[in-house]
Amino acid sequence: MDTKPLSSILSKFDKVRVLAIGDIYLDENVYGKVTEVSLEAPIPVLEVLERRYNPGASGNAACNASALGAKVYMIGVIGSDSNAEILKKEFQKRNVNIDYLVVDPLRPTNTYGKLRAGGHNIPTQEVLRTDTPRPKPISGKVEEQVIKNIEKVARKVDVIMVGDQVSSVITPNVLLALTECAKKHRLITVADSRTRAHIFKGFDVVLPNDKEAGIATGINVVDYDTLKKAGKALLKTAKNALVTRGPDGITIFYEDGRIEDVPIAPVQVIDVTGAGDTVTATVALALVAGANLHECAVLGNTSAGVAVAQHGVVTVSREEVEQALRSAGGPFKLKTLQQLKKTIQQLKEQNKKIVWTNGCFDIIHVGHITYLMRAKKEGDVLIVGLNSDRSVRQIKGEGRPVINEHNRALVLSALECVDYIVLFDEKSPLPIIKQLKPDVYAKGGDYTIDTLVQSERRFVESYGGRIALIPGVEGQSTTSIIHKVKGKS
Repeated sequence: MDTKPLSSILSKFDKVRVLAIGDIYLDENVYGKVTEVSLEAPIPVLEVLERRYNPGASGNAACNASALGAKVYMIGVIGSDSNAEILKKEFQKRNVNIDYLVVDPLRPTNTYGKLRAGGHNIPTQEVLRTDTPRPKPISGKVEEQVIKNIEKVARKVDVIMVGDQVSSVITPNVLLALTECAKKHRLITVADSRTRAHIFKGFDVVLPNDKEAGIATGINVVDYDTLKKAGKALLKTAKNALVTRGPDGITIFYEDGRIEDVPIAPVQVIDVTGAGDTVTATVALALVAGANLHECAVLGNTSAGVAVAQHGVVTVSREEVEQALRSAGGPFKLKTLQQLKKTIQQLKEQNKKIVWTNGCFDIIHVGHITYLMRAKKEGDVLIVGLNSDRSVRQIKGEGRPVINEHNRALVLSALECVDYIVLFDEKSPLPIIKQLKPDVYAKGGDYTIDTLVQSERRFVESYGGRIALIPGVEGQSTTSIIHKVKGKS
């Protein structure tokens, strides 16, 4: 697939201005470990190690649009409580404008919680969920202020992006104001709704998943035929529908009656939470950037693929989407150092043990694979520091690497035992190790504890890290493979 047109579309995302509106939630994720059974009741005691917050529902779509490069104005309703203050700070961290949020002191800020716990050396798992009472539709002065804010923001933006989670903010009056402002200012309109994808009359695109499409149309979607019936029913109100179908990708229902299936590249799914918001944000920005619906679906699938391969609710950056496109949609695990630092911080908060190893990995062979599989067993997450082409030449001489760094990273990405990859230019990985501080530093069995680079050893041991020497496979090396090939030529 030629990715140049898609890259060109992505390059325009930082020019897009978005009005994001809908139900906003504060997602609270509590991480800890179970230490004992309570003396007061037959229940476990959770020792809280960390609390992490994310804007949820339409707030998550807004944050995704911002991460992709857009200027985003958030309109929604929050309470006058401590969770509202947390939510505003989280929006500000993600560069989302919150000047047009409306405060309703009579309702709590919508908050959805997940408690995750583990034990001693036991991975965490979800043990409890929390929620605030289902909010009622807004009315009176709160609704009036939301409509006024829509009218103020509409003249500043290119697209309206609706997230209708619990049917609270998008009342008939609010929907009418959105429709009228879109017509007046010639704005693109997209909407994602959990139960009401059928109400967005005249919208350019609605983006329910297959189950939500069924709920909205009253059709029990159980196979492709019922999916088609639901998709066609949505076109009675919206101009087009993009129905997300998880591992089956996106099915486009065009205004002219055409139906197109756009598959998603297979990825290792870790957490699907928030993936629909990622697709909605990507499609909204792509439409403004001039993409057709097929290109929107490809970009939406690619963004979702990046999102579901990570832990928790995440925002996907434009750089990550570009990397995934360059890998031809494959399971690309290459990260920048900054992306990796953020990911490792989250993993350590979940008590995951991080293993680091590094090398050239030029012409992957059984010795490499055996080594990497054994290294992964030293912890929970394996990060591979991959020597760049320049550093390989410094180490191995001219003529190496045989395989360029991008393709070496792509081959490593296909290995289940490898979780993340980062490129480095230096002969020594020490500068990166100093920033990541892995729990385990794995080295090949041809080293001993005394023949390791001692500066690397001293630093790892200084913060309590461990050196793991992994035995190799006798007679297996890239150099020997090259010699054999040359001998036969």
